[in-house]
Amino acid sequence: MSQIEAYRTAYPKSAKWKDEALRVAGAKMSAIGNVSVRIKQIQADGAEKAGLDAAAILVELKRLAHSDIAGITDEKGRVKLPHELDPATRASIASFKIDEYGRIEYKFWPKTQAIDMAMKHLGLFKEDNKQKGTGAAEFLASLQSNVLGVVKDRPKEDDDE
Repeated sequence: MSQIEAYRTAYPKSAKWKDEALRVAGAKMSAIGNVSVRIKQIQADGAEKAGLDAAAILVELKRLAHSDIAGITDEKGRVKLPHELDPATRASIASFKIDEYGRIEYKFWPKTQAIDMAMKHLGLFKEDNKQKGTGAAEFLASLQSNVLGVVKDRPKEDDDE
């Protein structure tokens, strides 16, 4: 159950509380050491019972992130039927419709969402993993004390004559 539902179950007097108050109380409760450990244990047990495997889920995420719309057509440009699609293309399709004329309309899962999830998993979001930025602003700031600016009348050296 959600943190709100769990808090209401554990503390029946909170049944009339607003959801925002329950969200805060639930978050505080889940941050307590032994409660946090128990939550992780329940989640792991649930994932095991459901047959969820982290590696398999990452494979599916990779399929979505690397999906290619070209997989819905054959070499002649004909739109394939669902059973003719390769596994990667099938995994990237959220739904399909076949109209009364036999035309197929595919709807794909949002690829950008899959890429965002993959980037978060890989720690590529600065704010998500608090890694030190190495962007242009930091580079320019590091050079600031070393930049002299434009020198107008540079004195000639003996070799320049």
